Amino acid sequence: MKHIHIKDLKPQLNEINLIDIREALEFKTLPKLAQARHIPMQELVREPHQYLSKTECYYLICRSGARTEQVTAYLNSLGYDVINVLGGMLEYR
Repeated sequence: MKHIHIKDLKPQLNEINLIDIREALEFKTLPKLAQARHIPMQELVREPHQYLSKTECYYLICRSGARTEQVTAYLNSLGYDVINVLGGMLEYR
């Protein structure tokens, strides 16, 4: 599984497909990145074909990186090019 730490990703934020998988309430009330597209984890896992293309690379972020680790492994097993953002929003600040 591929991963990158949020601190190493900062310079590239405007050039990547970044997906925030936190739940709606978390996304609405906690800090977020303007560059991130919000797709709640359950929706992304249930219907990845609705949101992802197998010809593009995506970076997944959540609060700490724990949820994205699981989702990244699952989506990789389906053939999607997905990278886990270690540290998540907690370490972005």
